[in-house]
Amino acid sequence: MKNLKKPTGQTARWLEELGTYNLTVTHRAGRKHSNADALSRRPCKSCERQESGNHASDDETDEIQLEETDFVNQELHENEEPTPRIEIVRVCTRSQTGNQSSATPSGYCIDGWDPDSIRQCQLEDPDMSLIVTYLQEKKNKPDWDQVSKGTSFQKTIWRQWDRLTINNGMLYRKFYCSDKDDVDNFKLQLLVPKSHQKTVFKYFHDVPSAGHLGPDKMLSRIQQLFYWPAMKSSMTRYCKECDQCAARKSLKRNKAPLGQYLVGEPMERVAIDILGPLPLTKRQNRYVLVLCDCFSKWTEAYAIPDQESLTIARTIVNEFICRFGSPLQLHSDQERSFEAKLFQDLCDLLKIDKTRSTSQHPQSNGSVERFNRTLLSMLTFYCQNDQRNWDEILPQVMMAYRSSVHASTGQTPNMMMFGRNIFLPMEAVIPRPDGPNESTSPETDKYVNELQDAMSKSHVLARKHLKQNSEYQKRHYDLKAVKRELQVGQAVWLYDASKKKGICHKLTSKWKGPYVVTRKIDDITYLVRRSKKQPGKVYHIDRLLPYQGRNRPLGSPKWKLEIHSSLFE
Repeated sequence: MKNLKKPTGQTARWLEELGTYNLTVTHRAGRKHSNADALSRRPCKSCERQESGNHASDDETDEIQLEETDFVNQELHENEEPTPRIEIVRVCTRSQTGNQSSATPSGYCIDGWDPDSIRQCQLEDPDMSLIVTYLQEKKNKPDWDQVSKGTSFQKTIWRQWDRLTINNGMLYRKFYCSDKDDVDNFKLQLLVPKSHQKTVFKYFHDVPSAGHLGPDKMLSRIQQLFYWPAMKSSMTRYCKECDQCAARKSLKRNKAPLGQYLVGEPMERVAIDILGPLPLTKRQNRYVLVLCDCFSKWTEAYAIPDQESLTIARTIVNEFICRFGSPLQLHSDQERSFEAKLFQDLCDLLKIDKTRSTSQHPQSNGSVERFNRTLLSMLTFYCQNDQRNWDEILPQVMMAYRSSVHASTGQTPNMMMFGRNIFLPMEAVIPRPDGPNESTSPETDKYVNELQDAMSKSHVLARKHLKQNSEYQKRHYDLKAVKRELQVGQAVWLYDASKKKGICHKLTSKWKGPYVVTRKIDDITYLVRRSKKQPGKVYHIDRLLPYQGRNRPLGSPKWKLEIHSSLFE
């Protein structure tokens, strides 16, 4: 190793560690090196093979004297001081059973769980001391007059008088494994005082060997060794208050009732979203900007190269607003492009009321989200094998969508927006018969009046259909909905399904918190403060869950956790 000119990696680190010592590397025979392959030299009980007498004795240890030196590898340590080293390293060459037992005479690795400590804690426990005294003095079971004055803990124990016993000065309870009639088939359960119950919970639930399993599995393991009254209820509370278990729960299926938002005319409320990324096209487009009028269901889809706020703002102004005018309200999710200052300034300049949905809750922008699924389905049928021509067929599939009857309005988006249906390519080539009401030179005023009447009738009919469809969707959605309500100041969990680069999503806890509810917006949205330094943020109630753990955040009501505060008292 010392002959290497430029040591790197592990070799360099070894030279760095050994550089402060003056040592000589010598060969050691295998018969003197039994500690290195002890597993291959274990005594075999079946064949009674004995090891040779060349091994080191039980009390033999080797002392290696390491002399300190001022030698420092200048290439590795140019600006560092030599690290002080221990002068003697004691190497044990054989298992020393006797010395190990003398090092830990008690044999108990958990403080307070040796027999003397257990006996002392049982005698000091106010609920168990009287029972231990009765059994040690071999008294008869006390009368009901004496038992009725005790606590519920004592009454439960007194009822099991025939199953109680004293073993090695400690109070035990007989636990019959199968049939109670089989008096010989039982295990002794140690009655755990309240001061030790928290330790039992820790080693049978929290540590890796326990695995944070549920109360049923936890009970089946604990009752093999321990007992105290109301074991299952206390374990259920403990698991319910465990932050790690609560953070790993899946999102509950019972959702809040569906909210409704009705619009009355075109361009009153426009929903916007970005679909992508999609395969890069020959025109260098990767995303689709989607705008949907919530009343007429007229939808526009524009292929864009990126999702920068400048690109989106320019497309909205040049392609949408210049053709259809400025909407009264623009609704989007919390995409960064829509939250940028440039986009906010555009809305302020055009007097557009900008609203947004709650994070990770696409149901709040359901109309455009549902259209995205339909658009992807239509593009799938006409894309080439390399999928790089989707922006070329995008205008054609949009024509098909806008000329089809929408289920919510009962009208086509073309009729709702322009008061007439367009001619499809097939309709343009087939001959049309002359009707009695058709004229080769219609009067302009008459046409305008007829168009206004047609649009008015379409809008009245659409409002009726929209209301009926909204009520139907809410009625169908609310069949399995559960109405919940949170209180201001209440501690809650927040469901966060966001993915981080380099972190396995399947091994990540989905619930974050605890956080504090600061304000109720409406029946399904709440303002939640995640920290004192950050302002509150609005979340849907489906992503919030009441916190029942033991680490109550500052600002949440104290009574929320006093319900379970008696668990370890």
